[in-house]
Amino acid sequence: MTEDIAAKLEKKAKLSQTEQSVLEYLMEHTEEALKIGIRGVAQKKYTSTATVMRLAKKLGFEGFREMIYSFRTEMDPAGNTLPEELREQIHFIYDMQKLDIFFHILARKGFICIQAEGHSALLAEYLEKKLLGNACIVIRKEYLGADTIVRNFRNQLDAMVIISKSGNSVAGVEVANKCKKAQIPTVLFTGNAHSALSRICDTVFIIKDSHPFDPENLQSNYFFGYCILAFEEIFAIYHHQI
Repeated sequence: MTEDIAAKLEKKAKLSQTEQSVLEYLMEHTEEALKIGIRGVAQKKYTSTATVMRLAKKLGFEGFREMIYSFRTEMDPAGNTLPEELREQIHFIYDMQKLDIFFHILARKGFICIQAEGHSALLAEYLEKKLLGNACIVIRKEYLGADTIVRNFRNQLDAMVIISKSGNSVAGVEVANKCKKAQIPTVLFTGNAHSALSRICDTVFIIKDSHPFDPENLQSNYFFGYCILAFEEIFAIYHHQI
């Protein structure tokens, strides 16, 4: 990162010596920081994750990953997977540990089932095609009942991916509970961080929901578009790493 960019960042906040040291590390090792995450950075600099988060807040970022992506954009604008204005709108919340679980399935060309209903069924179809394009084996739950899936595939299934805007889908909760009992990992994409599914599922990705109190989706809502962009972002980060 250029000295000019560093100077602009430093003008935003008065940094402690430790925070300055972390900032210098992030500027010099942005890609490494992206891979090892906030805990790895804290360990590298012999400090706490709270210090790293405090640095991000002082510099005007919502969190660690937003800060890192901003640094990477400055270093290589062409390498950024989404325009910053879109990233700010999406509020695609995740951490590297969650992504690593998903990436492990992609790397081993795993077997995935997708559960979604209503408008979210369109997202399931889109994700199915993306996963098939990455050589994964995919089925959609609409073809089979939850009991059948668990009974027939409990030893082969790498993950059950559930897409639910509200996070309270009755069918989604049913399949999540059955998968939990059968020790099948569950991955959730939802707009509701405090939903029943958010409490049950192992890995949860939160997508911005413009109208959380509109279960019938009668108002204009970008949740579904944001969800597709989140899929693309996940695959972009994965392919950047391999």
